[in-house]
Amino acid sequence: MKKITLKQTLVGLLVTAGLSATSAVASPVAWDESGKAWLTQESEHFSVHFVDGHQQMAAKALDIAERVRTEQLPFFKSAPKDRTEMVLVDDFDYSNGWATPLPFAQIRLFMSPPEDGGDLATNDDWLHMLIRHEYAHIMHMEMSTGVPKTLQSIFGRQAFFFPHALTPSMLLEGLAVYLETNEELGYGRLQSSNYAMEMRMEVASGEVKDLDEVVVADREWPLGYQYLYGAYFMKYLSDTYGEENIQLFLQDYSRRIIPYFLINRSAKRAFGRDFDTLWRDFQGYLKAEFEPQLAQLKAQAVTGEDLQLTPFLQVTASSQQGLLVNRNNGEDRPEISVFDSQDLEWLSLAESKSVTSMSSHPQSGLAVSRLIHYADGRGYNDIFLFRDSDWLQLTERQRFRKVRWMPDGKQLLASRKEGGVSELWLLNADDKDAAVRIWRGDADTVLGSFDISPNGAELVASVKRPQQGWDLETLDLATKAWTKVTETKAAESSPVYLPDGRVVFSADYDGIFNIYALDIVSGELEQWTRELGGALQPEWQQGSGLFYQAYDSEGYQLRHLAEPKAVSTQQVSAYQGRCDFPSAAPNSVEKSEPEAYSPWSTLRPHNWLPVLQADDTRTLIGATTFGADALGRHNYQVLAAWDVDNEVADLNILYQYDNRWLMTLESTHDFDKFIQGNRTDYRITREDSVLLQRSHIFNAFEDQLSLHAGGVLDKESLVSEPDFASTTFRETNEALVGLAVTFDNREAYLNVPGTGWGHYIDVVAETNDVFDGDYDGQKYQAQWVATWDLPGRTTLTARLAGGYADDEAKSFRLGGNDLLEETPLFGRDTQALRGYDESAQRGHRYATQRLELKTWLSRFERNWSLYPVGLGDLSGAVFVDSGAAWDAGKDRKQLTGAGVEITLEAKLGYNLTLPITVGYGHGFDSKLGKDEVYLSVVSDF
Repeated sequence: MKKITLKQTLVGLLVTAGLSATSAVASPVAWDESGKAWLTQESEHFSVHFVDGHQQMAAKALDIAERVRTEQLPFFKSAPKDRTEMVLVDDFDYSNGWATPLPFAQIRLFMSPPEDGGDLATNDDWLHMLIRHEYAHIMHMEMSTGVPKTLQSIFGRQAFFFPHALTPSMLLEGLAVYLETNEELGYGRLQSSNYAMEMRMEVASGEVKDLDEVVVADREWPLGYQYLYGAYFMKYLSDTYGEENIQLFLQDYSRRIIPYFLINRSAKRAFGRDFDTLWRDFQGYLKAEFEPQLAQLKAQAVTGEDLQLTPFLQVTASSQQGLLVNRNNGEDRPEISVFDSQDLEWLSLAESKSVTSMSSHPQSGLAVSRLIHYADGRGYNDIFLFRDSDWLQLTERQRFRKVRWMPDGKQLLASRKEGGVSELWLLNADDKDAAVRIWRGDADTVLGSFDISPNGAELVASVKRPQQGWDLETLDLATKAWTKVTETKAAESSPVYLPDGRVVFSADYDGIFNIYALDIVSGELEQWTRELGGALQPEWQQGSGLFYQAYDSEGYQLRHLAEPKAVSTQQVSAYQGRCDFPSAAPNSVEKSEPEAYSPWSTLRPHNWLPVLQADDTRTLIGATTFGADALGRHNYQVLAAWDVDNEVADLNILYQYDNRWLMTLESTHDFDKFIQGNRTDYRITREDSVLLQRSHIFNAFEDQLSLHAGGVLDKESLVSEPDFASTTFRETNEALVGLAVTFDNREAYLNVPGTGWGHYIDVVAETNDVFDGDYDGQKYQAQWVATWDLPGRTTLTARLAGGYADDEAKSFRLGGNDLLEETPLFGRDTQALRGYDESAQRGHRYATQRLELKTWLSRFERNWSLYPVGLGDLSGAVFVDSGAAWDAGKDRKQLTGAGVEITLEAKLGYNLTLPITVGYGHGFDSKLGKDEVYLSVVSDF
């Protein structure tokens, strides 16, 4: 984190904001694993970088990318001149990807197929869909003509010269979803029942969102609604004005040198109306599209009893005690609870974190899969057992996403995806090393959710085969032979065995997800629900009946049907039919041979900007640039400027290697004014600072505990001063080297400001005795920050910190309102104390205490039309600060302050959230305390 001045906010942040949703230049690939080298392969228009062993997937990605480029070029009419860099990463157990034009055109592709039942279920081939979507972003954001193109040829790849990169993500994502959709073949999100369900319920709510909401979509339901609204808006523009007018808008805006403010001018030229008018017409279009269907569905609705409303799909499992639900509402710490259907109450079982799957056995207890984010940049799932009121980790970095107990309670069946390929493993609950892979698919077959039959002889699963959608199949666990149960154009998901041998699941046979029960032997299919939105994730609880989650206009509603009855019955064969999608890459394109990856071709500077700053003390002339390699491991920023008035240079260099090595070098000059009679002159001082930090030398406890090392050089020297200077300047040179241990298990929740729950601890030891300097001796510091989750969207945070320095070391300072001064691990010498001036106390010992109550107050989530300014959440806090800094042998004087803060999230450039805090602090000490009002503008980028 770094502090942002108001001047920087007004001048520079709008550009950064415009790319914050699409730029991930500083996102490195995970650390290398032993024996796995990175390789590069090229086609005519693309380079793909991948880990050795993924050659087949890399070659397929090049074939698909070249085909996608050919298909999208007629729409965009231009494409990047240089090769687009694609990176295949197998670092995460979830599906995603991103694209950015900075500092070069690049795409990151997660080698993790989407599983059944989500927005991405309606695809022909998961890698094809991912590349179609991400390359549409590249083609879109690269569009520039006229003055922007000329400026690119001079200054290189700077955000300000990519007009379409500075448009709302609603337009960027909407166009990408629109172009990923093939209406004729029936794939893509605009052809999915999921998107129709989500938009249908937006209309059903009676409050179709306004343009100024969608432009800054963030935390409101439905999550990620800029994709949903953006896609339907593009479809509306195409249906109403023709695709050629969308192309005209894109071409016209490509030449606009002033982003944000001229977007409506391009809209008027293309559509004859500005976006505000177009959006009002679009709202009417949506109502006309969905209201007749809604009226019919309401008249026929068959739904369960409402139990719980949440913004996320809940992970559920049946158990002997009752339905198990991993309750996660976005504002309280998640926990696994049991629903007692007799007394209609929730009983807490255990606190939880990032649970993705659950299974319960009457004797063996609860098994869950959890997603763990490691320091090396990977996000993997592993299995934990809940025994004797505690969690026991069964696997480590084994990537098991879904888990089910075998009937004997001694073994578990788990699925995972590695290198984009689905697998099934049999595990022993009492021996984590006795894991056996029983099935492995191919790159074109994706295994979704599954359940095990009551006798343990087979499983039923949702499976996606090549050129086909999601169907149900059974696997004989003895012979390992798959048998098709259904072959339809519907998306069938979340199958669960019933006690009588039938299978209950969710499917969209009529375009709406509902719950069905199927007799596999006879083929008889019963429909059990008729939902307005959709019915997903069925769970059968013995003695209680059916539970499922309904998509509602306000969230996912957990519902209960005690005695499900057939609302319709027919043979599943009535829905049989193949999708027969064409091959994603029918032809192999010409490619180079794979060779060892080198960062140099992408690491070179691709941009520069002049720097000019002038005031009554100096005139700075210089330049700045930034860059990264394709893997995102090497990142750098450089700013160099010459002060022509005083003949001194300012320099700022930052280099980071993944998340382990950080080096900063800064040389700046300060000017202090002196006046004597009619004479005015300045003292010029120079501050040189160097930080070298090596993080994550050692990690443990899910990488929450880490060891770090660092060194800090901070030198202040005199350049020149007037002969009438009234004070004497003391040159100082501090050179510290140290080690730090940190523990951090803090969690963030969707609707809670700041930290939602958790603890942060650091212990730092530094010495001045390794390098020569003006100080000697040791420095030791520690801090503990604990946040407790209170009911609702409120937290209580306590902080204790203390430090000790030898008498010959640099002293600590206490005072001021800059909390960021407390965050560096190394070279930390300032503790904030609101209600007091900076350096209100100095000493070689300090002890501070803080208590803060923070709560969410309101949500605006509104933009000012299409201008790049909007508002997010409003939160407030009350605090008490206390502390003292003193020297050995001197009295310790405790200072106390208290105050309030109000934080308003500014939305800049549509995508950047910038918290602006206005605070009031009162110092209670009669001599040192004061009343102050302060402003703090802080961002995480």
